[in-house]
Amino acid sequence: MFGGSPWGGTIWAGGGSGNVPPLNPVYLGRGILYPALRKAGITLGPQRTPSPAQYQDALEELNRLIGSLSCDRLFIYSRSTYVAPLSGATAYTIGSPADPTVAPDIDAPRPEGIEAANIIAGDIRYPLEIVTDLQWSKIQMQNLPGTIPSVLYNDRGYPLSTLYLWGQPLAGYLLELFTWSLIPQFTSPDDVVLLPPGYEDALVLNLALRMAPHFQRVTDPNLREDARMSLMRMMSINAPRPIADTSIGGCCGSGFNIYEG
Repeated sequence: MFGGSPWGGTIWAGGGSGNVPPLNPVYLGRGILYPALRKAGITLGPQRTPSPAQYQDALEELNRLIGSLSCDRLFIYSRSTYVAPLSGATAYTIGSPADPTVAPDIDAPRPEGIEAANIIAGDIRYPLEIVTDLQWSKIQMQNLPGTIPSVLYNDRGYPLSTLYLWGQPLAGYLLELFTWSLIPQFTSPDDVVLLPPGYEDALVLNLALRMAPHFQRVTDPNLREDARMSLMRMMSINAPRPIADTSIGGCCGSGFNIYEG
């Protein structure tokens, strides 16, 4: 758990009916912040409790580290799936608005990254091509009511992002999104943390690197190398495994030029 809520709604407990390794949740303070402060040479004595100020500095720096890692696809450990009904509109907001009285069109976290998306009509899924700002801006005729969408554009607004569809279906269709599962921000050293393999080591080591300058400590070269290797291990397991596209045609395999209508 992160911050008292399931991390991406996932429990890491293995599969099958064999020997399942036990889950080992830790408290953020003792499990992440303390070892990072020790490795950075800030907390010098073994098993000494860091001061509240040291814990607070480490907590704030950890949240900055998490925010940075969440921007890189190679550090995203899992995907989340959201399905939302469509009303036939061209655009749909998604995320957590700054004004609590404003309800987004899609009740889901703002997607930092969308891996894939589909339109669901009955029992059939129609894949959507996810386009960039430049590609979307070149589409001359963007309103096509009563059609099955084939293109999705995410403007990446914050805190509300807006999703645009090229082709607007009749009400009742569903939009299926496969988005990055981000690491939530921490709020207290008492938060309970449950991490997949490798993430605890990477967060501790890289937090230590970032904390050392706060207290004018010299970074150990071995610590720097260990931190680098921990990130490389995460990258190796999270790296996308591309599949060759053998379809024939232009956009979405249709051969139709969406930019000229």
